[in-house]
Amino acid sequence: MSRKRLSAYPMAVAGSLLAAGAVCGIAPALAAVAGGTAGGAGRLDAAVVGGVMNGVAATSARNAWAVGSSSAFTPLILRWNGTSWVSAVTPGVEGGQLLGVAAVSASRAWAVGADVAGSLVLSWNGTAWKQVPSPSPADQPGFLLGVAATSVRSAWAVGFSTRSHVQRTLILHWNGTAWKQVPSPGPGPAGSELAAVAATSARNAWAVGDASGRTLILRWNGTAWTQVRGPALTRGSLYGVAATSARNAWAVGYAIAGPSARPLILHWDGTAWRVASPNPPSEPRGNWLFAVAAVSARSAWAVGGTSITSPGGGTFVLHWNGAAWKRVRSPSPPSGSSLFGAGADDHGIPYLGPRRDQVIPYPLDQRFP
Repeated sequence: MSRKRLSAYPMAVAGSLLAAGAVCGIAPALAAVAGGTAGGAGRLDAAVVGGVMNGVAATSARNAWAVGSSSAFTPLILRWNGTSWVSAVTPGVEGGQLLGVAAVSASRAWAVGADVAGSLVLSWNGTAWKQVPSPSPADQPGFLLGVAATSVRSAWAVGFSTRSHVQRTLILHWNGTAWKQVPSPGPGPAGSELAAVAATSARNAWAVGDASGRTLILRWNGTAWTQVRGPALTRGSLYGVAATSARNAWAVGYAIAGPSARPLILHWDGTAWRVASPNPPSEPRGNWLFAVAAVSARSAWAVGGTSITSPGGGTFVLHWNGAAWKRVRSPSPPSGSSLFGAGADDHGIPYLGPRRDQVIPYPLDQRFP
């Protein structure tokens, strides 16, 4: 099940950036940012908007983007300028929503999603957001769920296309001039999709998702995308991936254990993907992870939600300290919430979204109140 389908549940979804990472989600109305120093959150500045926020990315403490869709179901983009969140002018797109965003500098960013015609890609050139052509297979509408960029000349967008009600993986690549579809494995008789992508260089990228209810991991080696074997799991799905090098990557999602799901964390050590040890075994069933942000080999954050299949769940945050994953206390609104995305800026400014659609940066050593 892809993240987009979770919007059917009656929950609020908070958005945030955690420890050099941005965490995002789906919920109505508010985007906020708090400045401060270690030991205090400081000032809270908020911008109220009508709509939902689905993704966030940052390159510095003065440049961050949050994307989603307005209450009129048109693309919605907010920009953090170091002082406050301001609404950005977006191209006129009929029935569009944005689900992912990536930025490489203050003058280059990408936002992806879908509109009534299929896959949707918007480009920021330092002055304005513009829609650019995004290919999809013939007669197969595309839906883009994630995007990652390593430079102004190289970016990846992933998702799925649909034909005869069956989904197949979809991968697009930006070569500095145009977006082109790249062949990608699409196993599974019941369909397959990609939910997230991460890249560290022109020769190393990962995309994750699911194929017929089982985890799916693809790798780019500079020439082609190939499927990489993961741990043997009966059922499960991957929603987030992050990498710091060719020898260190994390993927998160959920695995079915008996009648319900438990959080799943996989680690790539340069040789194989393995279930992280220790994986959080004590977390209650029904807790899922939707995104991960890797700061270094000794620091990573994984985020998601508790009791995700029913109303009233809360935010769910885990931190990797180089030896173990530990749960970190995180604020949740009374009506329920979940964290859906993660990323990192170049200064390690953490952001937290404790209430509906808040995006709040904290200093790197800040802990949740």
